[in-house]
Amino acid sequence: MIETYLKSIAVAGYRSYGKNLEQNRIDLKEINMIIGANGAGKSNLISFLEMVSFMMTRGLRNYAARQGGAQSLFYFGTKETERIEGELRIHDDNGKKEDIYSFGLERSVTDQLFFSWECISYQDKWHSIPYKQNYGIGHFEAGLSDSRDATARTLRSYLERLRVFHFNDTSINARIRSNANAADSTYLRSDGGNIAAFLYRMKENPDELPFYNRIVRHIRMILPQFFDFVLEPDFNGMIPLNWRQEGAEEVFGPHQFSDGALRFVALTTLLLQPQTTAPMTIILDEPEIGLHPYAISLLAKEIRMASKTSQIIVSTQSPLLLNEFSCEDVITAEYDNISQQSTLRRHKEADLRGWLEQYTMGDLWVKNVLGGLPL
Repeated sequence: MIETYLKSIAVAGYRSYGKNLEQNRIDLKEINMIIGANGAGKSNLISFLEMVSFMMTRGLRNYAARQGGAQSLFYFGTKETERIEGELRIHDDNGKKEDIYSFGLERSVTDQLFFSWECISYQDKWHSIPYKQNYGIGHFEAGLSDSRDATARTLRSYLERLRVFHFNDTSINARIRSNANAADSTYLRSDGGNIAAFLYRMKENPDELPFYNRIVRHIRMILPQFFDFVLEPDFNGMIPLNWRQEGAEEVFGPHQFSDGALRFVALTTLLLQPQTTAPMTIILDEPEIGLHPYAISLLAKEIRMASKTSQIIVSTQSPLLLNEFSCEDVITAEYDNISQQSTLRRHKEADLRGWLEQYTMGDLWVKNVLGGLPL
């Protein structure tokens, strides 16, 4: 059972999302499959969460610079939009409370983001009045990132782990194909750059070995020639992602994985890792890229398995992947050409009951019953 999860997101003034915060609020569940056409706002919602994660480690300036400057983040630019606003509600079942982090961001004359407000609040069952803390205005990095208050530390710890996992870079020089430091094995990095060390840690830990073996079994379902990883640190403590084929002694290197195979290895490692290391929220942007249809079906099963211990947020363009999920799991992102902004809508089974008797969710998306097509 997931004890801590993102209950809702509200965003305004960010990229394709308009200036009405309440209009752009969406409730989240254990599994959240976000569909939509190119430019509908799927990736913008994912990148908003990524920005919040950067904010928790004093990385807001770095994030804005990587995105092409602060100006590029505002809805139709700062001539149209004065500020970006955000509100994230986090349910903490362990503490029996709801934490809220809200903020406003404006653009400085030097094209940097600064906070026009930033505050946290929480409400638990033992108090009738919410606790609130305001971090002031004018600062360029999140005040929450430096707060020593116990509630603030807990909230910051959750928000900084809203990592978006990108395994799309599988080029010859990608970090995922490079050797990993054996000591860098606490958690799987968002680009998979330490996957060899992370798998080695699982293989060598008796408590985690069953999870390692499960990962290997799933990889074999997609790559029948794959037998096992050969994870051996060199004299510098560096580990390559080597592997062996079934019935062969030759050792292959990470560069002998195809792009799709390597992505599937990374996704399987992420989704089937031990609960003790798994992120509380796993965010994936179009994980189906480069995967065989059967691999997409297996990926869906892994997502459902991971959702027992981690909240899952996935943006996808794959009807095959969507076929594996229920109506209640699906959110449609659409771009409204009249209002010129993205909208989000979660589906309800009661509204689609007649359709679902004959069609899958992927079928309904292709038929444009769910919306989210470029029509």
